[in-house]
Amino acid sequence: MLRFIAQSIGFLGTLILFISFQMPVKKKILLFQIISAFIFAVHYFFLGLDTGNFSGMVMNLVAMVRTVLFYFEDKKWFRPYLFTGTFLCIILYIGIDTWKNIYSLFPMLAMVDSTLCLNIKKEKYFRIFNFPGSPLWLVYGIYSKSYSGILGEIFTMTSIIIAVIRYDILHLGKKPSKLRLFKGRAGGA
Repeated sequence: MLRFIAQSIGFLGTLILFISFQMPVKKKILLFQIISAFIFAVHYFFLGLDTGNFSGMVMNLVAMVRTVLFYFEDKKWFRPYLFTGTFLCIILYIGIDTWKNIYSLFPMLAMVDSTLCLNIKKEKYFRIFNFPGSPLWLVYGIYSKSYSGILGEIFTMTSIIIAVIRYDILHLGKKPSKLRLFKGRAGGA
């Protein structure tokens, strides 16, 4: 029953994470990722009760706090390099502290990737450079028997690819430019 609850919670996190990369602006992406990180922390907590590995839970809690801070990157008090350095140290410390086996390395590396990506301002590059974290979480999901995590990372990779094509290659979802067909005076040639 515990695994069923965990998987159900994880599927909700998967849905929200998929939606996040479909947002046209970074601030909305981050808002959905904050919610998703919290849900996945709860998901990995329940899975950790079964496996004894809580790396995924702790890393998602760190991701949530980190993403909340980066959500306010436009504020005067925000110091991107200080926060990035601090969170990289926290991630490495937690990765070592919650180490159970080689699979504990995967969420840590995924978190390093996503932390570095938060400094990227352009949505196009933010999406592209977030991609490598998904295969790392995918491996951890397989190890943890997180079926929603596995499906979630497949959806996340798909969502990133769709968003890159949609916004960055085809430029859909942007305000249409006013097309002028004729130069000159109104009313004719």
